[in-house]
Amino acid sequence: RYCTGTIGLPVTLQFGSEFIKREVSKPVLQGDKVICLAITEPGAGSDVSNIQTEAILSKDGSHYMVNGQKKWITNGLWADFFTTAVRSGPPGGNGISIL
Repeated sequence: RYCTGTIGLPVTLQFGSEFIKREVSKPVLQGDKVICLAITEPGAGSDVSNIQTEAILSKDGSHYMVNGQKKWITNGLWADFFTTAVRSGPPGGNGISIL
């Protein structure tokens, strides 16, 4: 076992709940699972401020509905977990969230 595919892990460690840290971070750091960072989109490339994939909070506030496309994601084919940049607010960088 070896730890690989950790590019999406720093955000998880910094901002994730204790549940996420336990269920995602631990198996990634142990080399049992792979996590990736999904930012790049066909229409925006790596220009994060112009991403179009959107996340809309459900009416009951229990989850997000994510709609859009990601492309050229390193380790995306093998990842067990994805840290994903989504649009959750107005155009520009201030409307971006990480799920």
